[in-house]
Amino acid sequence: MDNKNNYDHMLFYFAYKTFINTADDIIKNHGMNRQHHRFLFFIDQMPGITIKDLLDTLEISKQASHASLKKLKEKKLIRYVDSDNDRRVKHLYPTEEGSALVHKLNQAQNELLQQTFEEAGTEWHDFMEHLASMKSGFKNVKSIKPKE
Repeated sequence: MDNKNNYDHMLFYFAYKTFINTADDIIKNHGMNRQHHRFLFFIDQMPGITIKDLLDTLEISKQASHASLKKLKEKKLIRYVDSDNDRRVKHLYPTEEGSALVHKLNQAQNELLQQTFEEAGTEWHDFMEHLASMKSGFKNVKSIKPKE
């Protein structure tokens, strides 16, 4: 692996961190975390998804999901519906409140991306460096950028 690839990996890390923290900051104000956001996003995009299919899609275990799904249900952001064919199978649906929260989270991230496109353009490195530079730790990495 050469220095350019190492820099690109760090660049991606900080750009992704900027992108994801935009939603993290909002969902934290609702007493939740990134996993809640991830679950809610997929349930909103795939209404009626079964718990098993959600876990398969997100590549996580049932044990890792229980507390997050329970909290989303307690906060009335999702609802469970028993399958007509098998009561053990639960389908997940967003509530109006859940869909509204997903919209708010998506809107914040979309606005960040749009602002970045407007300010940095669409060239990958320029775009990613603009996003990455929003994280204070990136200033330490920028100094090791390979010369072109």
